[in-house]
Amino acid sequence: MKNISIRSFLGIGLLGVDMADDAVRVVELRRRRGKLSCRHSGSAALAAGVMLEGHVEDPQGLASAVRLACRNSGSACTRVALAMPATALITHAIRLPAGLPEEQLEILVELEAAQYMPFALEDASLDFYQLGPAPPFAGQTQQEIEVLLVAARRASVQRRLDAATAAGLTPVVMDSEALALQAALAQGGWQALPDGGLSYQLAWGLALHRYAR
Repeated sequence: MKNISIRSFLGIGLLGVDMADDAVRVVELRRRRGKLSCRHSGSAALAAGVMLEGHVEDPQGLASAVRLACRNSGSACTRVALAMPATALITHAIRLPAGLPEEQLEILVELEAAQYMPFALEDASLDFYQLGPAPPFAGQTQQEIEVLLVAARRASVQRRLDAATAAGLTPVVMDSEALALQAALAQGGWQALPDGGLSYQLAWGLALHRYAR
């Protein structure tokens, strides 16, 4: 999850790609008069066993479905935002001193992460989000911030990246499904998609990264 950034791609097309157990769904958004709407959307069913409870079992089968979903959508965009399921993630809220430089904050996050992961740090793909000021404890004078630590096995992340790459796409974002769904629910707009858009919520939330969500 680290070292993938959307900042360089703002204003350029971006596909949100949802790799679910039953199908791959993709969404590309556009903004007109300040409102977001769907520019392209499409899906492709997955054969049984390609994905199992959010885990990639058949990378080539997944890549074929991703390629077909993109073709069905009509989008020519190759930059994509992906997500990891909650079952593959370890999340933990931690408190760290406020005002630290980004580099120092990253070092402290890694030190803290080692306490909560059931696998070696070198086998982890690690990211974190600053949630804001932490409520002070009684008598506390030093200001702290709350940080959400998010980690996954590097191999699990890599399988999704490899499937997207094999489909001819360039992953630029790796999000968590929970955060992408939260963004979609907050933004709205997906309701105009087929069947009320429920099955496209995650892909929509990922596509929002184009607009610095």
